[in-house]
Amino acid sequence: MKLRDLMTSTVYTIGSEQSIVNAAAQMRELSVGSLVVMRDDAVEGILTTWDMIAGCLGAGHDPHDCPVFRHMSSPVHTGRVDMEAVDAARVMAERGVSRLPVVDDSGVMVGIVTYANLSRVMEQLTRDLLGGWQRPVT
Repeated sequence: MKLRDLMTSTVYTIGSEQSIVNAAAQMRELSVGSLVVMRDDAVEGILTTWDMIAGCLGAGHDPHDCPVFRHMSSPVHTGRVDMEAVDAARVMAERGVSRLPVVDDSGVMVGIVTYANLSRVMEQLTRDLLGGWQRPVT
């Protein structure tokens, strides 16, 4: 299965110069745990709640004056729309990331894949495989 078939098309973003307070407010409003950080039209990083807590607050920084770019995870690893789900899972595991922005052939972000997306696909694959092995009860 290709990433285009399982990615989430709605991706929430924030500018790299925005404050951590703005990011936290946006995450709360959207009920999400991460935002893709953009500079112009390019993916620059990913900011998670952990980045904000451990990086900004845990370090004693003022979240009102602390820009997102100081605590985002970067560089960002991306997948292409035609990448196989198994290959994306391998990249995510090797890189230790749980989110993979998906880009089209021109490098424009068109979605995101998370472990949740991949686990649903793997669960369906397992059901399909096991279903093929089941024998009718006589």
